[in-house]
Amino acid sequence: MSDRETRIGQNESWFRKVNESLESLLLEQRDADLGAWFRIVCECADEECAERIAISVTEYERVRANPRRFVVAAGHADGSVERVVAEHGPYEIVEKRGDAGLVAQMEAPRTEN
Repeated sequence: MSDRETRIGQNESWFRKVNESLESLLLEQRDADLGAWFRIVCECADEECAERIAISVTEYERVRANPRRFVVAAGHADGSVERVVAEHGPYEIVEKRGDAGLVAQMEAPRTEN
């Protein structure tokens, strides 16, 4: 695996874990309201990005169903390691490829490794 792609996969996986915690807290507070909206941290490869994205719990769950998919602010996709699979105005859904995709899949909190 390339060091760069591994680092990108690890960075984005870390942001995903943060967002998983945010969703969990929301659902605890709202008694599992899947129609609720919440704000997540952009899951792009930029370690310094702190952009927030409003997303519904339902859409977030759709993204989390695929361990190689992430939510990034519009324009934050890195074409060298991912492809945009859906555009939703202020954010995009991207799917990791190559080594970054393998790292993302291995580090996904919802799948067994």
